[in-house]
Amino acid sequence: MDSTQKIGVLNFQYSDHNYGAVLQAAAIEQFLKSNGYNAEHIDYISSPEIKGNRVIIQLKCILKKLGLSNSVRKMLGKQVHLTPVVTNEKVFEEFRKNWLVRTKCFRNFEELKKTDFNFKAVIVGSDQVWRPSQFTRFSDYKVYFLSFLPSQVKKISYAASFGIDKWEVSDANVTNEIKKYIQDFNAVSVREDSGVNICATIFNVDAEHVLDPTLLVGSDFFNSIIAKEIGAYAYYDAIVYYKLDIDQHFIDSVTILGRKKCKPVKNIYYNQVDGRNEYYSVPEWLSNIKNANFVITDSFHCVCFCLLFQKEFLCCVNESRGLSRLQSLLGMLELTDRICSSKDDFDNKLNSLKPIDYSKVGDILNKHRDISKAFLLSNLS
Repeated sequence: MDSTQKIGVLNFQYSDHNYGAVLQAAAIEQFLKSNGYNAEHIDYISSPEIKGNRVIIQLKCILKKLGLSNSVRKMLGKQVHLTPVVTNEKVFEEFRKNWLVRTKCFRNFEELKKTDFNFKAVIVGSDQVWRPSQFTRFSDYKVYFLSFLPSQVKKISYAASFGIDKWEVSDANVTNEIKKYIQDFNAVSVREDSGVNICATIFNVDAEHVLDPTLLVGSDFFNSIIAKEIGAYAYYDAIVYYKLDIDQHFIDSVTILGRKKCKPVKNIYYNQVDGRNEYYSVPEWLSNIKNANFVITDSFHCVCFCLLFQKEFLCCVNESRGLSRLQSLLGMLELTDRICSSKDDFDNKLNSLKPIDYSKVGDILNKHRDISKAFLLSNLS
């Protein structure tokens, strides 16, 4: 393979529970291929992260079976959310096999450091690849700031996200080390406008604000995924929700909304099969959004697909998960009225929202799409 056209990509494509992570990975690969590059995802999965996730999942399962999960949350002074155990994670790997080109799997920084990838450039992003709280080891920070690459390989960030609107590392030594890595990049772009400020004030680096890869490629690519994997899918005109934090108030509110509008209500986070909660396949999840009447979500990428499929939607923000990515995107598109931050706000907006002017939204997206494409292609050439 001609190394002058071979581009590596590093992000969270390995996730077995996150539709947005695998779809944005497929999107950036598609963009690179459509512009004449050979794209390959560096399949990095931190071993402690895997073990930690499994322990947490097993603990949740045990508490759930014993009926103690809500009691534990109350003891900790946390709001009680309805958090069912969801299985069938294999759907994410099935999607990766069909839509991603990957290297062999790497488990630590040292394995990456000693590998000759033969890449012209490596792109890190999108997603919260620059949010330190995502990682358990400093070596993982180093990986996502591409410090394992030799100097002759271009280092580019595309729509990297810090997750929140401030730099969350208090250790000056760690910050200075990361500053050294990020200043070694050939080009830096971030997904949120707050990220531009973090790069400037913390790292003394100029960064460009660009679109998430899902918005970069547009709806045609995702329509092709639906068509290839599940074919025609009936428009069922339902109110659907994809929400990580669900409480009884939310369930009651969407049920009432469904009755008022005479629409079925559907949870597209998981499908109930023979008493089990199973993930939808990735194409099914996309189709659920495309064929919905109205979407309620707290997910950044679900909002992106609502925009691509021109859906009416409402976005419930969770400050602990980070507001900046949603505020930045919807502020840019003049759609901040779609954000709700409280139960009262949620109830009021369910009954008062006006239809989205997708002609106006499309014009804004196209403008930023051109800027985003130009950033990536000019820095790869």
